[in-house]
Amino acid sequence: MTAPALAAIDAPARLPAAPSPWRWAAALGVLGAGALHIAAAVEHLSTGDLVVGFFLLTALTQLGAGVWLLLGSWLGIRPGGVPLAAALAGTVLLVCLYLVAHTTDLLAGLTASEAGHGAAGHHAGAAVEAEGPVALGDQAPVDPEPPDLLGTATVGLELLSVLALTALLPRARRGRTLNALLALGALAWVAWLTGVLG
Repeated sequence: MTAPALAAIDAPARLPAAPSPWRWAAALGVLGAGALHIAAAVEHLSTGDLVVGFFLLTALTQLGAGVWLLLGSWLGIRPGGVPLAAALAGTVLLVCLYLVAHTTDLLAGLTASEAGHGAAGHHAGAAVEAEGPVALGDQAPVDPEPPDLLGTATVGLELLSVLALTALLPRARRGRTLNALLALGALAWVAWLTGVLG
């Protein structure tokens, strides 16, 4: 037997590298946010099928991504850069959507309950008297849904996921991603300071 073959036999078997704590943080953050989106779907049952369907689809996607991250950790498979970037972009988009839904009235009509909309909405052939500005025709404007504990906890887990997913990106993409996230955060602050959000 040759010397390299003997060295290969005597060498201890390489164990897969332990999963990064960032990977566990990303998996648990995404799984937790998915579970809370199921609770949000139950909480918004009175708003109609569109909102409930959105929450359930989001929950299903997040739970799938969390299981993918956990299984990869147990099997010792490194996540690819493209799936990580997609998970990161989706999570950032959800955080931005939360900010728009809770600081502006752009999505307020979707989250208003059908019962409340029926009472405050227009009646055929009759004008509705409303105090203050009127949004569309004779419909009173709908205020954005105020943030609650469930939404705040969900966004907190999503922000943890953003941090962890960014740390898992390949080193070449990590710097550009951090710069983009900082620019997006600065844009959100400018929007808040100028009254666009708030």
